[in-house]
Order: sequence, then structure tokens, then C-alpha cells
Amino acid sequence: MWFKPARIEHAPEPPKGWHSMPHGAWWRDSLARALEPHWETLFGHYLIKLGSLSAKLPNDCRIREQYTVGTFDSADIQARLSALPFQENTVDAVLMAHVLEYAEDPHEILREVDRMLRADGHLILALTNPWSPTILPRLWPSWRESGLMNSRLFSKNRVTDWLDLMHYEVIHDGYFAAGAPIPTVRDPERGWGWLLRSWPRLSGGYYLIARKREWPITPVRLQRARRQSTEIATASARIPSARSAHLVQQRDKMP
Repeated sequence: MWFKPARIEHAPEPPKGWHSMPHGAWWRDSLARALEPHWETLFGHYLIKLGSLSAKLPNDCRIREQYTVGTFDSADIQARLSALPFQENTVDAVLMAHVLEYAEDPHEILREVDRMLRADGHLILALTNPWSPTILPRLWPSWRESGLMNSRLFSKNRVTDWLDLMHYEVIHDGYFAAGAPIPTVRDPERGWGWLLRSWPRLSGGYYLIARKREWPITPVRLQRARRQSTEIATASARIPSARSAHLVQQRDKMP
């Protein structure tokens, strides 16, 4: 399940919104609380929110220009996520709440995001945790098509590896949704809540906040080593050797 190829021919249908999911408001609020302390670290002019779930996720980000993108009716910009209508290096932050799980080719979307994100820009990802017991309702066919139960599953380490290959540095990560959003249960945190709060890695979802890095072609350590060797060579050229000093003294004594 977790080691299948990332690219598939037919991706599952994404939720139309938080309201279309069992306990969707609880899931949304849990993610919003997890991201709340990190919004103040984001800055810039443009925040792009991809997908219907990102569009309705509340945030306290200081970036004023925020636009939603997708094929859903209320999107500010109608576009496929694999062909985003933005120029290169023009966006400061991108929010993707449960987007990669419903993509035919997650790498294609990440490449599009990377193209439009400026250097030192931020990417915020939220995904379903495949190691959580909250995915057990997938075993019941009647619940498999509800909410996030039909999504694909990508582990946190796998997504982190994708970001690392793209030269993104994960600066914050964590878990959210400490409960079991079973459709027939009124309170998703009842019974499971205490266990998942004690073991956050078993929570229903996880998030990653990554910063785009543009590494120099020549590593800094190599530059320093070259600079130091040049300085040593220059200093050595300025200091006369013992034989040179002796010849100078003999020349000065000549009549």
C-alpha cells in the first residue's frame, strides 16, 4: 500500500469540501490548530491555496494576498493543479491540504509548485498518516468512500524524501487529528483520543512545512578552503626564505 508507485492512471475523487466528510469540521479544526503557531513565520505578498480543502482552512497568516486554485466552483482561479497559471519565482507560500493523496502524479504537482515558488518560499503540506489506526475504517466497504478514507497513502518519510530531492528543507513537522473519524461515532476523540495524544505519531494526519533552498553551485566549505589556501600561498610569497635572506645580505655587503 505504501510502496506503490507514486504515479497512477486514475486517482480517487477528492472531497468537495470539509462539509462532505464525516467529522470534517473536527478534522479541519484540528489541522488549523496544528498550523496556527507557524503562520506568523510566513511572509511575502502571495499565498496560494491549492484544492478545495485548503481553500476553507482558516489561517492567521500575515500574507494578505491569498488566492484559491482548483477546479471546484468557488475557486478564485480555475486551473488544474498540474498546470498552474503562475510565472516562475512569483509566489511566497503554497498551502496543500490533502492534495497529493488525490493526484495521479504527485511529483508533477510538486514540480509545478516548485516552479512558481520563489527562493526561500514556504510549502505547507497536510496528508493522511498511513501508520494511524484511524485508517482501519477503510476495511469496511461502506466507509471506504467517505471523507479521506478513499485517499492514497504516503508516509511522512516518503514525502520528506521527495522534498529533500527538490532541495527543500523541512523546518517544521507534526501531527494532528488525535481521534478516529468513524462515520457512526459521534465523538471521534472518544476512546482513541487519550491513546493518540500519548502517541502523536499515531494521529490521523501529519503536516510538513518546508522552505525552498537554492544551494550554491560551489559548496561553502570548498569556497572557504580555496580562500584559505590562496591566503596561505600569498602570505608565503611575501615571506622570504632563509636562502633568499642570506643572498640579500651578501649582496648588501658587496662594494
